[in-house]
Amino acid sequence: MKVLFVDSGGPGFNTRYSYDVYSTLVKEFKFLTRQVSPQNLSPGQLSNFHPDIFFVMHGSFTSCHLVRLAKSLGATTILWIIEDPYEIDIHRGEMVNSYDYVFTNERLAVGQYARPNTYYLPWCCNPEVHRSLTVPQNYQSDLCFVGMGFRNRVRILNAIAPRIQHLNVKLIGDWQSWGEELVPSLKRFVLPTINDFREVQKYYNGAKINLNIHRDPVDPPTGNSLGIAACSPNDRTFALAGCGAFQLVDHTRSGIWEHFTDGVEIVGFHDPGELSQKIDFYLANPQLRINIGKAAQRKAYSANTFKHRLNEIFRVTNRSIHRNNNKSCSGGKTTKSSQVFYSATAKNNLNQEFRTRGNQ
Repeated sequence: MKVLFVDSGGPGFNTRYSYDVYSTLVKEFKFLTRQVSPQNLSPGQLSNFHPDIFFVMHGSFTSCHLVRLAKSLGATTILWIIEDPYEIDIHRGEMVNSYDYVFTNERLAVGQYARPNTYYLPWCCNPEVHRSLTVPQNYQSDLCFVGMGFRNRVRILNAIAPRIQHLNVKLIGDWQSWGEELVPSLKRFVLPTINDFREVQKYYNGAKINLNIHRDPVDPPTGNSLGIAACSPNDRTFALAGCGAFQLVDHTRSGIWEHFTDGVEIVGFHDPGELSQKIDFYLANPQLRINIGKAAQRKAYSANTFKHRLNEIFRVTNRSIHRNNNKSCSGGKTTKSSQVFYSATAKNNLNQEFRTRGNQ
């Protein structure tokens, strides 16, 4: 199977997952895979490589003309949207209609596209990347949050400030750009935005409690002018679970509980008062935290990896995923041309592949 994988083409959050998709296609499925950014995609690449699958992640920067060209050359064209509902205005119309199959990270976005072959595909983790680590003291904390300082998040943190201001707290990301300020007692906990996920992963592993507050679908305003709601879990939910990290997550996304059990693998909270109580309780019960984190990791690895998600894509699109039944698989080994392409592109950009835009 020959796959031309087009990454997001943008800096930060989106490009990090290019590594996860590419490495899974090559290492798990043994597909002959080439990765290219949308800015470098050309008709010549399509005609010369002649892929069986034209796979695009994110899609906002990929030319719809080239998608249609890939289809005309016989490729099955697949789009995995990862920014719904925040950029849904961009996705509607020509973009989604150019593909044979569309998968979106948000269940409530599926019906917005009014086209066949549109499916919900939740976030996931990569066990090669999202894993348990023992980290130095400077990465350790009582409470950690990695993400953008959106207004709803700042309000929750400000509400619990009297409870957490004397703890070892780490707030990693941009906390000044969104129109709501942290109270003075919390500002000292803010660390510069971390662009390398390998660093973020250490903070995840070093925290006794990781706070996971989902982004509001419309506040601050983005590309969601119709105010489409969100019910599906964010990427952080699965990244933390993959790391075996304990997390307290807000109860704004009902879809989380399709993947994890509340109080067993992940712990939910409804409001700042309940959050404060659970911070106290779980700081006082370290073994329970550890057990819950380990249970989350087992669930993430058993059912919520990039291999599982890509497996679902190929099942839906009726593409064989058996490792040894296609000549392009070269007997189950990564082909030389695939290795050369990885060396020339993805490997040289490894730091970019792990970058995070504050992990949103």
